[in-house]
Amino acid sequence: MRNSIPLLFLGLLLALAALAIFALSRGSDYDRSPLGNKGLELWLQAKGVPVLRSDPHVSQARSEVSLRIFPLSIRQGKPAAPQTDEEPGEVGPESAVQESSDYALPTLIILPKWRGNVSTNGIASAAGLIDLTEIGGELEKIGYSDLDLTRSETGFEEAHPALKPGQPIEIALYYAQTFDRASLPSSCRELAGTQTGALLVHCDDYNQAYLLSDPDLFNNHGLALADNASFAVSLVTLLRGTAETRPVYLDTAGQPLDDEERIDEGRTYERSASDLTRFFAYPLSLIWGTLLAVAAICFWRGAYRFGPALPEASANTEMSKTTAIEATARLLRLSGNDGRMTEQFVLHLLADKAQLVFGPGAGNQAGIDRLFQRLARRDQATARALHVSAQALIERGHLMTRANLYRNLETFRKSLGSIDLGSR
Repeated sequence: MRNSIPLLFLGLLLALAALAIFALSRGSDYDRSPLGNKGLELWLQAKGVPVLRSDPHVSQARSEVSLRIFPLSIRQGKPAAPQTDEEPGEVGPESAVQESSDYALPTLIILPKWRGNVSTNGIASAAGLIDLTEIGGELEKIGYSDLDLTRSETGFEEAHPALKPGQPIEIALYYAQTFDRASLPSSCRELAGTQTGALLVHCDDYNQAYLLSDPDLFNNHGLALADNASFAVSLVTLLRGTAETRPVYLDTAGQPLDDEERIDEGRTYERSASDLTRFFAYPLSLIWGTLLAVAAICFWRGAYRFGPALPEASANTEMSKTTAIEATARLLRLSGNDGRMTEQFVLHLLADKAQLVFGPGAGNQAGIDRLFQRLARRDQATARALHVSAQALIERGHLMTRANLYRNLETFRKSLGSIDLGSR
């Protein structure tokens, strides 16, 4: 039991390490978190709307997409480091709004609402809401400083916005975030809303840009509520056009779009240490965890000594007969053949005693019977006890339990040792 304690401790340590690796790799996958947009991608594809996802290492041609969806967040709102041959200010959310007019590309800007800790702990509460002043700062950066946001304080709020006349859709929002209708300038109009404010706004200053105030209509958390998923599909269809076949561009990287031709196809990209995290993301984390477990077990077994160190011996030294017998007996015990080993031991011992008393050739059953007759003439009680125990061990030793086997063997040993066999 004492030797098993290190093994149990090592197993517990490896289990905790594997659990930590798995949890960290899954927790870092923002796209599948409650605030991510993996569900939107799968839902649109299920409804026959093709989707292209952004790649920070690949620039997207604007002519290949029909609608750009840009989920704005506080971390994305910070200007990104300019690429080589690019002027500062050409990347970031403000670039997406400007490009919507330059390329005549419908662009849906989704405002943030939740802080990043909601994506890791999965709990949406009032404490996880972003302050409205912070979101207002992001609106100012992209050219919508006149818009003010309001937020419901009644928990869940239901509404029936109609993107198309006569086709209202029931939606549900937690701490619903809307634009204050009183703050809408004359150049902006409401396309969908609730009783408390406007959800979808379109302004003439950027005639191809649309602002969605509440991200819960498009993220993984909100798509499961009421008919929010249907609202998302209807809105995407409305903005891209019913006859459009080009895919929707889900832009989470914030990189500028290319012209009709990709003139920068062969450019190289700067690598960083964060790129190495891809090799530890799920499911590769399971492989690393398995390798760690195998290495730890190999180290433990290699460092453990099986018995004391043996002295150096000559290669010509032969194993003695006693050592060979002990090794054979140990193998028989390990294999569960104690009884059969005892049968052979008793039978051979009696045969040796018979030859010792009567000479060579007496080591058979007749010689053993003659030996018992001689012992009975000297001490009948002891001879009978020896005969009974020997017969029981020879005939039923392999059927005895370990306790009965040892008891009969002890009786046989004491009886045989108390009798003087004499000699020939």
